[in-house]
Amino acid sequence: MRQMVGQIIKMRGALWVNAFLYYFSRLWMVGRLVPPTAYAGYRAKKALSAAAVAVRQIIDLCGKPLYLLTFLLLPVILLAGSRPQFAGQEFSLFLSMLFFLSCILGAFGDSHIFNVTREKVAFLKYLHADARSYIQASLALRYVPFFSYYLPFLLLAAWLFGAPLWQGAAAWVLLAAFRMMSEAFHLFVFDRTGRVLVRSTGYAWLVIAVGLAGAYVPPLLGLDWHMGLAAFLLHPASISAFAAAGALCLYYIAAGYPGYARKLPRSLDLNFLLSSMLKTASGSSFKEVEVREADAALSSEALAKLQRLKGYDYLNALFFARHRRQLLRPVWYRLAAAALAFAAAAALRISSPELAAALSRNLTAMLPSFVFIMYSITVADKSCRAMFYNCDKDLLRYAWYRKPKVILRSFGIRLRRVALYNGLVAGALCLAAAGFCLISGTGIFTADLALFCAALLLLSLLFTAHHLCLYYIFQPYSESLKTKNPLFSGIHAAMYLLCFACLQIEVGGSFFTAVLLGFTVLYIAAALVLVYFRAPRSFRIK
Repeated sequence: MRQMVGQIIKMRGALWVNAFLYYFSRLWMVGRLVPPTAYAGYRAKKALSAAAVAVRQIIDLCGKPLYLLTFLLLPVILLAGSRPQFAGQEFSLFLSMLFFLSCILGAFGDSHIFNVTREKVAFLKYLHADARSYIQASLALRYVPFFSYYLPFLLLAAWLFGAPLWQGAAAWVLLAAFRMMSEAFHLFVFDRTGRVLVRSTGYAWLVIAVGLAGAYVPPLLGLDWHMGLAAFLLHPASISAFAAAGALCLYYIAAGYPGYARKLPRSLDLNFLLSSMLKTASGSSFKEVEVREADAALSSEALAKLQRLKGYDYLNALFFARHRRQLLRPVWYRLAAAALAFAAAAALRISSPELAAALSRNLTAMLPSFVFIMYSITVADKSCRAMFYNCDKDLLRYAWYRKPKVILRSFGIRLRRVALYNGLVAGALCLAAAGFCLISGTGIFTADLALFCAALLLLSLLFTAHHLCLYYIFQPYSESLKTKNPLFSGIHAAMYLLCFACLQIEVGGSFFTAVLLGFTVLYIAAALVLVYFRAPRSFRIK
């Protein structure tokens, strides 16, 4: 197994380095520093492979506290602060959430044994490596760092919440045991039925529903049954039973199962890997933007309006007309939600006039929360996926569609249309805010309301420009509907984290609003300039 571990590490390092060289060579200006001969430089690539492996481990190590902080620690702190009955029960609440998110959703929603990767296909299909040895080495490389990185942070969580350290260690035992039980469960089902459960959409949604509902719904409803669950999970008899079950499952998947060589290659259907898997896993986000037959059928009035247009105005107008269900219907839903929000504000005015008046006088204090709300309700990301899947993926094969003037003209048309969609939602929120101020007796001609509305409108434009500009600058989707550009994913993740961080700002005020407005204007201007210079060369089919 030691030799197999070394071979896997070498292959992973080579794949990471080749991907790094490819994407670095495509960067503007600095990409010229990577000559075509760089792929053949064995010594340099060997050093880069070692660095890539180390960086990967650092990323995995940093991912554990980020996951615990975002999905467990912060919710526990917020719930304990808003519900006095949870005071002193923080670690029990943390453990119950960890159980549902990591032991149920994280464990049973995934299976490392049945993950289909290029590495696994190369070893088992092309190199004809021993399947048992590969699985043993792959499991060791997956779970030894995985569990090692979790242990110190679980101990730290126990210490922060004032629980004994042995309870943090017990949580780690549960995490490891349920991972092993999950792998054994999926392997057993595959051996008996030939089915890979993690590839079933129904099973995946069931696990997601159970995990999220069990973790968050009871505490949000004020139920304290997490105390009983935590007491059961931390009982010495339970810990011993789960540890024993995990050890038996580990033996089964590592040494006891005899059918790896005979049955496992059957799960690596290359046609599934190259087509349906990419469309359901990597391209699952494109399913919701598919055009149905009813979408393409336009009314005579709509066709008459389109006939007045010509050229690229006609092309893009036809695109948006055929995507009313995917793009315009969500806008109507958001407008309805804005109306419901105003109704709730009116109810607050009736039930608590003083609180309503105070809120209406300090609208900018609520602006940090609306940053994340505006990011969440934008239709720009969905619009970009629809553009690629139903339009650009095919038209980019033609030289006339790749001309710089054509690319920039289409970008301008699309930016205006999607900005209109998002602007309608922002405008509805502004009207709801103005109506709330009016019925609360504050008045609508105030600095707070003006800044609040200006910020919402600019945020709608910011997230429109953010998604469309990144799409045109990087064109991150491949022909197989897979997101190929890591810079695109990294910038998206950074924007999400920035918006999420705004939720932690308790009081906005004029200073926050001024900073937000300045950042929004500068970001939009920089993004548009980058599109003008970069998009004509980067907007290609990959």
